[in-house]
Parts: sequence; structure tokens; C-alpha cells
Amino acid sequence: MQNLSPEIAARVVAMLLIIGAQAQAAPKRVVTTWPTSPGAAPPTTPDLLELGARVYRGACVGCHGEKGDGVGREGKFLAIPPRDFTTGQFIIRSTPLGALPLDADLFGSIRRGFRPGVGMPAFTFLSDREVWAVVAHLKTFSPRFKAEKPGTAVDLPAPPAQLASMAPAGQGVFMSGGACFVCHGMQGKGDGPAAPGLVYVSGAHLGKKVPPANLHRADTFKGGRRPEDIFRAISTGLDGTPMPGFAASLSVEQRWQLTAFIVSLNPPAPPAGTTGAAP
Repeated sequence: MQNLSPEIAARVVAMLLIIGAQAQAAPKRVVTTWPTSPGAAPPTTPDLLELGARVYRGACVGCHGEKGDGVGREGKFLAIPPRDFTTGQFIIRSTPLGALPLDADLFGSIRRGFRPGVGMPAFTFLSDREVWAVVAHLKTFSPRFKAEKPGTAVDLPAPPAQLASMAPAGQGVFMSGGACFVCHGMQGKGDGPAAPGLVYVSGAHLGKKVPPANLHRADTFKGGRRPEDIFRAISTGLDGTPMPGFAASLSVEQRWQLTAFIVSLNPPAPPAGTTGAAP
């Protein structure tokens, strides 16, 4: 800068200092991959809500709609209707059936996606802050988040070491205590006697048919095919659908037995990162 006048040189130096300070102040872009915990949600500030609204308009509005009611322009073509956020009911939760989800549950749903190959993808390209911002924004669609507290998480222990050996007992739970065959069929293929009459029970999709899962197709399970994902779904149920939660009616051991039986109906999951691997 020896050829610049002292005044211009001083301005250039000041500008470089400002740029350097801004670069240092810029938050680091953090992306926590599922199922790793992202930690606690940041405070809900106007800036976070503005960011959430902006990301929602860019990535979510096409399916979930401007009002968050699950009737977006593209959403009506999906095999699984997009969630109606206005009800405050969420399928994938760690809380009891009927209770609001934890913030971490909503974060995980966005980061992981809903079901492989159908509908909502895994939003792995969003930073943690962007995901938290969307969580804060979608909670504005339902008055329940202002009137109620999230439910207390259901006890979801780690899978037992002897899980595979529990499958025969799990078949007994499937046919008796859980009465799962009524919807999922005697062989677990989603063709039980109650299956034709199952419908969504609330929100914009009230009355639309919802087929029970074919338990031989763990790659299509809502919320993941890992034993802990299956155990969670059995324990908490899928809110807004006919699938109940069994945390109160079945013991932890019975739920793991049932999980083991469902796992036994499926071939081993492909290793993570390979073609065909499910989240």
C-alpha cells in the first residue's frame, strides 16, 4: 500500500480489520449427524424464528404448506401425507402417545428424515442452527406449544445383549398381549382383519386410509429400522395414526421381545453408508 495516500491506506486497513472481525464472529457451521445428540436447543430468539421461517419456506412449504397444515402443493402427491403441524401431534417421539414431543425428537425427525424413499428426506445439508430454527418455527403452527409442556420421555433403554434369543417369546406377545396381528396380520405382512378400516385420526388428513406396516419390510419403517427405533415406536405409538403406544400395557421385557420378533422377520440391515441402508 506504499503508493496509496495515507487517508486511503487508513481506510483500507480499517476495512480489512472489519472483515477480519466479522469472519471471527461468524458462527461455525456445525452439522450433527443422526443419531448423535445435537445437545440442547438454543434460545428461541426473533433471529432464530426469522431464520426458521426462511428455511421452512425454502425446504418445507412445498409439502407441509404455508400454514403448516400438511396440504402443500407437492405434498398431496405423496404416498404418506405430510404431517399437519397444527395438531401438535407427531409420529416420531420419545414421549407418551398424545404428548408433545421433545425438541430433540423434532430435531431428529428433520435430520434423519421420515421414511426411506417416500416423502420427507433426511435434511443432512442443513446446519444444526438451521434445523433448530425450523423446529422453533414449526412450533408456532400449533397453540399447544404455548399451552402445554412436552411430555416426559418414556424409558427407552439400550437393546439387551441377548435380543435375538427373545424372538420366540416376542411372537407370543405379537399374537396375545399386544394383539398386533389384528392390524399387522398373522404373518406380520400388514394384512390383518382391521387393516382395511384404518385411517388417520386427526388433522387435515382425518379419515384418509393409513395401511399398517408390513413388518417384513423394515427398510420402510417410519423413524428407522434399528432395534431401538422399533422399540420406541412400540412404546410411544405413532400419534395421529391408529398405532397405539404400549409403554403402559406391556413391560419393558415384553416390548423388547416384540422388537426381537420384528427384527427376526427381516434380513440383516446393510451396513451404514451402503446402497440400501436405511437410517
